[in-house]
Amino acid sequence: MPGDEERDLADDRAELVAKLAHEVRGPVSTIRGIATTALAHYEALSDDERREFLGLIRHEAERMERTVEQIALALRLDADAVRPHRRPHDLIEVVRAAAVAGATDREVTIDSPDQLVASIDVTLVSRAVRELVDNAVAFSPDGSPIAIRVAADDGGISIEIRDAGPGIPADRRASVFERFTEWRPSGYEDRAGTGLGLFISRAVARLHGGEASIIDHPEGGTMLSVRLPREADP
Repeated sequence: MPGDEERDLADDRAELVAKLAHEVRGPVSTIRGIATTALAHYEALSDDERREFLGLIRHEAERMERTVEQIALALRLDADAVRPHRRPHDLIEVVRAAAVAGATDREVTIDSPDQLVASIDVTLVSRAVRELVDNAVAFSPDGSPIAIRVAADDGGISIEIRDAGPGIPADRRASVFERFTEWRPSGYEDRAGTGLGLFISRAVARLHGGEASIIDHPEGGTMLSVRLPREADP
């Protein structure tokens, strides 16, 4: 008979498979519908309409790819199977690249020094920042700005990402960092997503000896903060 630990692992895997199937089903259905429509009316479509269809297919394929990558990384992080490969790197460069990739339709301001070298796993930290930016974009009004601040002090480095959304109430701030969180702020209940972005960001921060949290901002919105040590532990 399987023990409690084996049953928990089996339950986790079943949850993971169910979540993956649910999240992938949407873009697969959309791609099928777009392709079917395009094929049925191909001869009557203009070149611009064909490009539009192909653009929609690419968008949905990228969304599906991102979902699979998110779940695969979350599974590895949850199993303690990720080891950061830290080296000195300009953190500002990492933050800027992640912001550009995640907020393509938003004004993004970055308040930071010109350069800030830290011992980080570039791939993991870039992913964590991208998850935070994606979260800010998803849960704030369309077109509203995203503000990022990066600073260093004696305690390490802070990366703060603020949006103009409704914010996260105090009694929800622990649960939104859990795997597959389903809570959404008022007005954003229909936003799609795996509920893994903040879980991944916090796990990456902790792998570096840091932490992720939500802090209050006097002007409202959500302020997501990641603290990282500047140097790797000896």
